[in-house]
Amino acid sequence: MVRRVVILIACVVLAGVAIVAVRVTSERFDEAGDAGAAAVITDAPPTAVVTPQRSDEAAVNYGWRLLAQDDFDGRRVDSTKWRVYAGLNPVSGETFSESQCVVRGGTLTLVGDGDDTAATCGMAWRGDRTYGRWEVRARFPAPADHDFNPVLLLWPASDENWEATGEIDFAEIYDPARQFVESFLHGPGNTPSGHTRKDGVDLTQWHNFALEWQADHVTCYLDGVAWATYGTPGTIPSRPMHLAVQQNHNRSKPSAPLRSTAEIDWVRLYQ
Repeated sequence: MVRRVVILIACVVLAGVAIVAVRVTSERFDEAGDAGAAAVITDAPPTAVVTPQRSDEAAVNYGWRLLAQDDFDGRRVDSTKWRVYAGLNPVSGETFSESQCVVRGGTLTLVGDGDDTAATCGMAWRGDRTYGRWEVRARFPAPADHDFNPVLLLWPASDENWEATGEIDFAEIYDPARQFVESFLHGPGNTPSGHTRKDGVDLTQWHNFALEWQADHVTCYLDGVAWATYGTPGTIPSRPMHLAVQQNHNRSKPSAPLRSTAEIDWVRLYQ
């Protein structure tokens, strides 16, 4: 009798263990089945790939290191940064005046007068360097007089012997409607070494004009995109120069010109 009771109890225990084992195994297979089902889903949305947006500043796109800048936030031209042209240029016949360089509301305006003097504005950055990068945000209202030609350029440290160094005009405007821009490279000895014209650009709107000057090339950028590159050996200036912003008056008629302006939002110098 005792042995039957013991055997009966043992059977009951074994049956209970078997039931538990079956339930545990079933749950494990259910979990694995769920995981497997999730693994074969094919209509799940893909992981988004974030592509950095291209900037309209060349400095941002290429990681240039800022050295100096002018945002024209004051009431007049900062004489610690700029040398303003004044008086008659006997070579060109132009009259420059500090009063034509107007700073107001965070903008520098280069004013070309609509009278017989045709007085205008020109400024040179204080400090020369050999090679570097520059960027200027500017616009050029229209209509403008044919004889007023704004230009952003690098000019040699020595005015007296500038031809030996050369000159880099990275944005020069001759179109009175302000719809195209040109660049000119004057190599050592003032040798014409490159010219590019870009049409279909509404210069009455704000644009960023940048220049990269290195020992083996000169590249001009418009709104962060290269549009002119020069690199013929022996044509790249290699002596110190500085940034200049000016509105030239190239007189072609005896009558007074139409008042014309150029506007600069900011200027930045980079390594």
